[in-house]
Amino acid sequence: MKEQRSYPKVSFIMPVLNEEKTLRKCLDSLLQLDYPMDKVEILIAKGPSTDKTNNILEEYAEEHGNIKLLDNPSGNTAVGRNICVKHATGDMLMDYSGHVIAERNLLKVLALKLSQLPKEVAGVGCSNLSPEEQNFVGKASAVAFSGFMGGRNLFHQNAVFDEERYVEHMSFTCYRREVVEEVGGFDPDLWCGQDAELDIRIKKAGYKILYTPETRVYHFKRPTVKSLFRQMYRYGAARAVILKKYPDTFRLPYLFGAGFVTGLIVLLVLLLFGLIPLWFVLSLALLYLLLCFVSSLLVTRNLLLVLSSVFFYFLIHLAYGLGFIRGVFHSKL
Repeated sequence: MKEQRSYPKVSFIMPVLNEEKTLRKCLDSLLQLDYPMDKVEILIAKGPSTDKTNNILEEYAEEHGNIKLLDNPSGNTAVGRNICVKHATGDMLMDYSGHVIAERNLLKVLALKLSQLPKEVAGVGCSNLSPEEQNFVGKASAVAFSGFMGGRNLFHQNAVFDEERYVEHMSFTCYRREVVEEVGGFDPDLWCGQDAELDIRIKKAGYKILYTPETRVYHFKRPTVKSLFRQMYRYGAARAVILKKYPDTFRLPYLFGAGFVTGLIVLLVLLLFGLIPLWFVLSLALLYLLLCFVSSLLVTRNLLLVLSSVFFYFLIHLAYGLGFIRGVFHSKL
């Protein structure tokens, strides 16, 4: 009992919408954490799901007293997170999703480490990798995200570092609850990217976010080409809106997607009017393909995944770029 009282209570904040394919694995991993279950509460903001998500949630909530269901009729993930924060009773908040599997030591690393750090450290986060048990679209896109052409280590939320370091943002972070409340919670105007925007305000308030390699989560990628395109489009739009709100957070890699789309349009126009030769455009296309192949080969030797990932690089760059351009001109997402 003495050891158990030394564990801080952690509230998982989890907006959920149409997660039936991954939700059981997600909840089972949380219920099997190597952490006292009386020090864990799982707050789930239910969106207007059209699949069996809410049935699964009702089943788990009935069997496990530390799972609490809250209504989020908007389906907005930022609104859902704020609803969870409002009802949280934990000392710490674990930002989470219904398509993520936790390693058993997740809270033992993140929550205990945070409790021992100075108050200026607002949160501790970890890497998110891809699980093996996902469909081909998920596996191929995971290879693309893990390569340098997919932005790995250029964007901290996708990074895997060998040592602890302070970072701009981590997707799955355990926060001090009082800090999240101090900075005003999640921005409800952002349907995605609100965790990155939160970390900006946290840092501007004088706090730090620490990355640790001592644990990780496994994040299911989108299972269809359509859903992946939509996700990346929204990410691009959100990043542009965030940059307009905080221009001092600008980094050159944020422009890569928009530059890719603009470059494609310029090349096609110049080619159409005969201002550049076809061989020049084909050479650039070949260089792009070569970089994609090398990027994927550094991740896996599975030839089918390497070949397929080239398409997903193109999809990611195109969707993110189009979304970013849209976000430059429209702040409402």
